[in-house]
Amino acid sequence: MFDASRLAKNKKDLLEIHSRLQTLVGADQGAFLADPRNALAVKYLLIEAVEAISDTCQHLLSKTKAVACDGYVDCILKAGEQGIIPASLSNRLRKLADLRNHLIHRYWIINDQEIYENCRNNLADFTEFAEQIDRFLAQMSQEKAGPTDPQASPEN
Repeated sequence: MFDASRLAKNKKDLLEIHSRLQTLVGADQGAFLADPRNALAVKYLLIEAVEAISDTCQHLLSKTKAVACDGYVDCILKAGEQGIIPASLSNRLRKLADLRNHLIHRYWIINDQEIYENCRNNLADFTEFAEQIDRFLAQMSQEKAGPTDPQASPEN
């Protein structure tokens, strides 16, 4: 089946990243942009967040759906298609994965103001992702346990 400790670590990492990002983009935009270290920190944290999200999606797709992925965006989109997370969340997280790819491969086109606004406006997606994964795992656990018969009693 799946590796619960791996998923727990990814969730813990993602929630810590969320907390750090919340602190960084909690300041007003002027204060954020006044110190270039803020944007550098946010960029790195966004890369880490995509890594945790993609690893979680890839692992669950592989272990619960026997679906392979090819890259960060593909993992996130397939997680939405396979019902691991809602398609609407998958589409929003896809944009985050695209941003990660730009940060890695085309960093010179990234504007610090856009990073601030994007992060501030979409920060809740991280906690929603963690909640949706918890729901999916709970559903998997229920399916594994099998249906319960409310008519059955322990004495029968």
